[in-house]
Amino acid sequence: MGGHSGPQQDPERLIGQMYFPQFLVGMSATILVVLGWTYADTGSLWQALGWTFVAALVLQVGYFIAVLLIIYGRASSAAKTTDSSLPAKVPGPFERDGIIHTFLSRLL
Repeated sequence: MGGHSGPQQDPERLIGQMYFPQFLVGMSATILVVLGWTYADTGSLWQALGWTFVAALVLQVGYFIAVLLIIYGRASSAAKTTDSSLPAKVPGPFERDGIIHTFLSRLL
C-alpha cells in the first residue's frame, strides 16, 4: 500500500487559494471557543450568545474581504500578463478539446 499523495498541482496555483471546508471547520472551532470562554467568564448564556454572534459576523466579513482580495489579485495579475490592446485568441471547442487532432490522427 504505497502512499498516494493525490494529483500534482502547480505550486503557483496554490498560492492565494482559500478552501471553504477548512474555513468552515476553523470558524466553527473558533465560535465554540468564543462561546465557551465567554460563558465561563460572564456566566450569562445571553452574553455568550451575543459575543459569539459578533465573532461569527467578524469572521464572515473577514472571509469575504479575503476572497475579494484573492479575486482582485488574480484579475490584476492576469491583466499584467496579457496585452489588453490585442484581441484574445480563444481556441474553438474542437481545437481546445483536441477533437480535430484526434480525428486527423485516426484518418492519417
